[in-house]
Amino acid sequence: MASSSESPRPPTRRLALSSDVFFCVTEGQGVFLDLRRDDYSAIPIVFDPINAGEPALDAAIDRAFETHRQDLLEAQLVEEVSQNRGDVQAFRRLVRPELNIFHPDDQRAFGMARPSGQGTRVGVSDVLDFFLASYRASKLLKKRHIHHIVRGVRRRKASAASGTSDVDALRTHTAIYRKLRPWYPRGYLCLYDGLALIEFLARRQLFPAWVFGVQAQPFGAHCWVQQGDVLLNESTEYAGQFTPILSV
Repeated sequence: MASSSESPRPPTRRLALSSDVFFCVTEGQGVFLDLRRDDYSAIPIVFDPINAGEPALDAAIDRAFETHRQDLLEAQLVEEVSQNRGDVQAFRRLVRPELNIFHPDDQRAFGMARPSGQGTRVGVSDVLDFFLASYRASKLLKKRHIHHIVRGVRRRKASAASGTSDVDALRTHTAIYRKLRPWYPRGYLCLYDGLALIEFLARRQLFPAWVFGVQAQPFGAHCWVQQGDVLLNESTEYAGQFTPILSV
């Protein structure tokens, strides 16, 4: 029996994600994206995905975080807080893509093949904006860390009060980008192509979401551009293999 002179044990403080760390649960794994280090980590999340609802998943996440508390703190993936911030569950609010903006032309974007490209008119201003956006995306990825790039995209989107999310406008300008894409001499990589499309659309005051996703078994990371649940530059079949972890 404890002596009355002993000090009471302080309550365990709650854990929250550190700044610029993002989290999701996929395939029995809790995956962390540390944007500052451009690095992914994972811990096992033990629960029954068939019979368990959100409360059971929340409890499983809490157990996993407590089990790995010290390791997560040392890796600076989490921090101790006095009140629950709810950021660990934020991945549930990320929208999974369901459609492709060129449906039924549901394919990855490697230019605009016929008949999809028919009727897509490209003007001088389109060509200029395309090459400026492509050059800017290339330069950013070469000179800046992904952490700073994401922050810049987020700030611009937040300050763009005059921006629109009109799907017809997005379809038109995405088609123009895709038709011009083969003329820019750079390999087709999701990070570059997502950023270049984001930069091109921003020049037309269009600000869709730049979404990052992960899969656990085998591990893989991918990114794409979407508006609501509509994909702009990826097929629904392929994007559906990934669980969104970050939406910019």
